Amino acid sequence: MIVYFVTLQLDKIVAAYRIATQYPALISARILECSKASVNVHSVWVQRVLERQAKTRFRQTVFSDYKTYSLTSPPTDITNELISAHSKSTKYFCVVREIESGKDIKQYLEVWADCSLVKNYDLSALDVHGKIYADGEFGTLEWSPDETKIVYIAEKKVPKSEPFYKQKPKASADKDGVDNSDTVPGKEYDWSQDWGEQLVGKITPVLVVCDIKTDTIDVLSNIPSNINPATATWTPDGKGVVAIGYTITPRKLGLIYCTNRPSHVFSLTLSGQYNVLSSNSEQLSVKTPRFNLNGTKLVWLERLAGGPHHSCFKLMSCNWSTKEITTVVDFDTKILQVNDEQLPFYGLYNQGIPNRSWLNDDKTIVLSTPQGGSIHTFAIDTESKDIHYLPITKPFHECVSVLDVCNDVLVCYKSSLNKPGQLFAIKILSTFEAYDFTNISINEISPSHCLPNSDNFVVEHGYTLYNKPTTIFYGPKNNDCPLIIWPHGGPHASSLDSFMAQAAFFIQIGFAVLFINYRGSTGLGKDYVESLLGNIGDADVKDVYNAVQSNPMWSNRKLLLYGGSHGGFLVTQLSGQYPSEFKAVCALNPVTDLITMFGTTDIPEWDITEGGYNYSEVDSLANSKDVLLKLADCSPCKNVHKVQAPTLLLLGEKDLRVPASQGLAYYHLLKKHGVTARVLMYNDCHPLSTVAADMDSSINTALWFRKYTSDD
Repeated sequence: MIVYFVTLQLDKIVAAYRIATQYPALISARILECSKASVNVHSVWVQRVLERQAKTRFRQTVFSDYKTYSLTSPPTDITNELISAHSKSTKYFCVVREIESGKDIKQYLEVWADCSLVKNYDLSALDVHGKIYADGEFGTLEWSPDETKIVYIAEKKVPKSEPFYKQKPKASADKDGVDNSDTVPGKEYDWSQDWGEQLVGKITPVLVVCDIKTDTIDVLSNIPSNINPATATWTPDGKGVVAIGYTITPRKLGLIYCTNRPSHVFSLTLSGQYNVLSSNSEQLSVKTPRFNLNGTKLVWLERLAGGPHHSCFKLMSCNWSTKEITTVVDFDTKILQVNDEQLPFYGLYNQGIPNRSWLNDDKTIVLSTPQGGSIHTFAIDTESKDIHYLPITKPFHECVSVLDVCNDVLVCYKSSLNKPGQLFAIKILSTFEAYDFTNISINEISPSHCLPNSDNFVVEHGYTLYNKPTTIFYGPKNNDCPLIIWPHGGPHASSLDSFMAQAAFFIQIGFAVLFINYRGSTGLGKDYVESLLGNIGDADVKDVYNAVQSNPMWSNRKLLLYGGSHGGFLVTQLSGQYPSEFKAVCALNPVTDLITMFGTTDIPEWDITEGGYNYSEVDSLANSKDVLLKLADCSPCKNVHKVQAPTLLLLGEKDLRVPASQGLAYYHLLKKHGVTARVLMYNDCHPLSTVAADMDSSINTALWFRKYTSDD
């Protein structure tokens, strides 16, 4: 009978996971054609395929008359496409495709036009450079204004190496006609630093231009050796590019999730003239330069380098003719007047700007940014510096992100914790040559999906801490089911009211979830972000605990802890500092010992900065007694002897951000003190986002929580 009951429960849990993870998620969208009467939108989506233990990507195109929409092409699998781009006129479409060839994976650059493949470059055979980058940090693929060239970023070609002694056939070079002059002996074991977590093997990026008229592929020269280029775009005249340059001395620090790396905006002509456009100070960090429609302005995001891994950005504008730079949006919090209500604007925290983001007046840019647990979309006048909230959804509810702008029409993606994402076409209306941002037309252009019994669940935003929108409760209505306390990672990130399959899964099987944007979270002001520095393990822990205790409807339930990375740091801190409060803990790749973390992570400065010190002044912990003691005091392992709650540790053996050794060391300490503990080790990196790892870890977590909250 017991076996039957357990099997029945497991079947229900697996079924709930399949339901929660069935919805596709958007990768990109672009308007192909647009008029006052209709819009044609091309979009790319990703979806889990549990039967294959893989993710599939597909492309589809829809037509909308702003009333209804219809598919103009069926969904097409594009899983082997790395990156793609339309030319300005949409006459040309280019794709970087990866094809398995024996034991190798070859890359091809394809050019399509007139419904056929017109060019196909075998990049492996041409051997001009290494693999093309398609990641979110460096990845670039863009047509020149005259549609004759394509710029992208790839790994620099390195000379082949071989052992000092290697027996060869006599006169093999003469016989085979092979030139081995570029082969260097004794270099095959040289170590080179890459860009860390999820950017493994990306060591020396170079800017590359493919000319489809002459069929030539050239690496652009004259970028300083201590600069790595990223995120390039063509200059208006097509005679060069503008890009981000990351400073790589004295060392590279992990880049993904980090917007604080020293960098600048530069221009580089095709003939090799290199100029720095932003301030050349190593104290700055910049992101995504973008030109307006007529090429008179260049904007980018800018903040101070160093400090917290993510924080508030300025929006900068450069007059392309005079190169004069002005600040459009500063760090300070503002109050916006929205109809008859006042709305706080906490600054810009978006980590990029869409390729096309300008309205037709060519001075107004549309951006989306986290704001207090939501993502809001704003129209920003780069001349008057006025900021206008776009009322696509209620403030501090749901998330709306703009993906493309064309002819005063936006394509936006909207979702909430209780509703999977959906695409919308939004018309910005104007009267008497001025935009009316309070009067917008919102039209769905993709299917509306609903979770089963979604009307039985509620999403509630609360001004729980510091009179700011800092908590999001998601769970069944009028129900005292077990509550999962889920602090986000970072710590300089934020929990958002956007669809998360894992949260939906937990809700479907009888749990509620509470998200808390504790001190250090983004989207609530620059000062709020920086207030955590020097106080981790104390201020953030107290904020999470006090938020739970502030509401008896939360604190009187059976409480569970769930979090990853810095969220894992927090849940292990909470179980040690408040040992009798929680029934069970699940920590994904948690930081548990800041001292050992310093020497093993790809972001060693994180420990020092969060501890309240300056990384540039710390060479080693052996020479920094005060820092050493501070890191020890901040670490969850300090209180491991107090832990009572059974603890499940989910670890990635490829994690370079928080190495698995952190979780394993904590596991051994738990076992030493008699605490029930279990480790699941996955062949994955920091986010545990592969289909196999996500499914196994999610279902095991559900079973762990069920086991320790069940009355049976």
